[in-house]
Amino acid sequence: MWGRAHISLFDSMSSFFDWLSKWCARVTTVAVLTIAVSLVLCLLISIFFRYAVGYALSFPEELSMLLFAWLVLLAGSLGVREGFHVRLTIATNRLPKLLQKSLEHIITSGIIVFGGILVYSGQDLVVRTACDLSATLRYPIQLLYYPAPICGALIIIHGLSHLFKPRKET
Repeated sequence: MWGRAHISLFDSMSSFFDWLSKWCARVTTVAVLTIAVSLVLCLLISIFFRYAVGYALSFPEELSMLLFAWLVLLAGSLGVREGFHVRLTIATNRLPKLLQKSLEHIITSGIIVFGGILVYSGQDLVVRTACDLSATLRYPIQLLYYPAPICGALIIIHGLSHLFKPRKET
């Protein structure tokens, strides 16, 4: 009786984290694509005005830095979901399957801890820069640091989805 309830709870958690991770990944993908297009347009405007018009605008550089911070961290969180981060497998592929799976859980747990540190440290940075404004555009400088805690939360969600994935028998 207890075993079935445990498996049902595990399946429910697995389904929930998988659904949440997929939903977050979809929203993040749309955000990353929008930011990437905006970043390219911003850089093209900067190049056009600098070389065609002969007048360098000051705002595209600052805006590009803001967009780039969001782009890199959001795309990095997608890397946790999709597993396209760098991984050395030369030694782990030679281990027994059970040990490989255990090592995978340890690595995923470490990634989740990293996400938690990113949430904590990023939120601290956001709070400490609460009254600061950017030099040119005068936007709250917190906008530059908000991607850190958001990325950390997404890393935790995607990591938990990987951790609770149903075990495939091989």
